[in-house]
Amino acid sequence: MKLKKRLGALLAALCLLCSLVLPLASGAAPTVYLLAVGNKMFDPAGGALPVSVDGVIYIPYTVFDRNTTGWDLGVYYGIDQSRGPVLTLYSSDKRLIFTVNMGICEDQDGNSMSFRARIRNNIPYVPASAVCSFFGLNYSFLPTSDRGTLIRIADEAATSSMSDSFFMSAAQGAMLSRYNDIVQSQDPQPTPSPSPSTPPVETPPPSAPPSGSGKEKVRLYLAVDASEASSDLTLLFPAGVKALFLFTPDSLPTQAKLVRKAVAAGHSVGLLVSGTAEEALAQLEQGNELLAHIARVKTRLVSAPGSLTAALSAEGWSCWQSNVAGDNAATLLANLDLRRTVGRITLPASSYTISRVLSRVREDGYDIRQPLETDI
Repeated sequence: MKLKKRLGALLAALCLLCSLVLPLASGAAPTVYLLAVGNKMFDPAGGALPVSVDGVIYIPYTVFDRNTTGWDLGVYYGIDQSRGPVLTLYSSDKRLIFTVNMGICEDQDGNSMSFRARIRNNIPYVPASAVCSFFGLNYSFLPTSDRGTLIRIADEAATSSMSDSFFMSAAQGAMLSRYNDIVQSQDPQPTPSPSPSTPPVETPPPSAPPSGSGKEKVRLYLAVDASEASSDLTLLFPAGVKALFLFTPDSLPTQAKLVRKAVAAGHSVGLLVSGTAEEALAQLEQGNELLAHIARVKTRLVSAPGSLTAALSAEGWSCWQSNVAGDNAATLLANLDLRRTVGRITLPASSYTISRVLSRVREDGYDIRQPLETDI
C-alpha cells in the first residue's frame, strides 16, 4: 500500500514537472538570422532575412544591390520576369543565371551548376556559400548566444579592414536591437476575421497574330542609339524583349545610370565608334574601360561604318549593321515589311518611335531576338 502511494506521488510530480517544462520548450527563442554586407548591417525590405533550407543558408538577391546595401561587392544582378523569374548575378568576368521555376543554374559558359535559387518572401533567394565561393566573396556564419546568428557577405576590402570578430564587436548594439525587433514581431497576433472577397476578374489572353502573315518567320533584332537619351528607355521594353543599347564612349559618363539599368534589365550593351580603324580601336578600348568602371561589364559588340567592319571583325569584334533604314517609326516599319528572313533596326532615342515600333512588331508576331556577340 505504501509502495502504491509512493508511486502515485512520483507520477504526480512527473506530470507537474512536464506541465512546467513543455510550455517553456514551446516558447524557446526562435532561430533568427541577421545579415551584414561588407562592413554594414543590412536590413532587407519586407523582412527578407536569410533563411535555412535543409541546412543551407539562402540570402535574398538584394544583397547584390549596392544602392540598397550601401556596399559594392563587385557582383550585380538583373531579373527577367518573362520566364518567372530568371535571375542573373554577374561580375566583370563571371555570370550565374538562375531559371528559378525550373530549378536550373548555369554559368557564363553554359555549364550546369549543382545549386539553385528558391522563392522566399516572394523574391528569389540564392545559396549564400555557393554563390560567394563562385564569385570569390567571403561567407561567414557567426552564431551568438543572445543576438541570433549573423550571416556576413563580404569582399576582400571589407575583411581586410574589419575581421569577423572585430565587426561583431562593433555591431553588437545594432545586432541586439535588430534581434529584439524581429523576435517581438514574430509573437503571435490575433487573426482578423476573414472578409468577403471579390472573385478575380479573368483577363482574356492577348490575341494571337494573324495566321499566315509570315512575320513569325522573320528574325528581328533591335538596337537603340542611346548616346543622347534623356529618359530611361529600358522602361519602354516589355518583359522578354531585349535590345542592344549603343553608346559612344564619350557619352558613357553622362549615361552611366542608363547603362546600369540596361545591364540590370538583361539588355546587351555595345559601343558606337567612327574614324579610321586605328581611331575606332582606341575608342573601343576607352569605351570598355568606362563600361568596366560604370557597370563592371565589357562588350565585344560594336556599331561602326561599313568601311570599318572587316578591320574590326578581324580584331574579334561583333559588328552590328542595321538593314532597315528610316528616321521615324512609319519609315522604319514600312522598310521592315520588305524583310523576309532577318531584320535589324537601330532605333533613335525617341520614346514615341520605340513604343510605336515595339507595339507593331509584337502585334505582327515577329521573332524578336536579343542581339548577342554570337548572334546578330
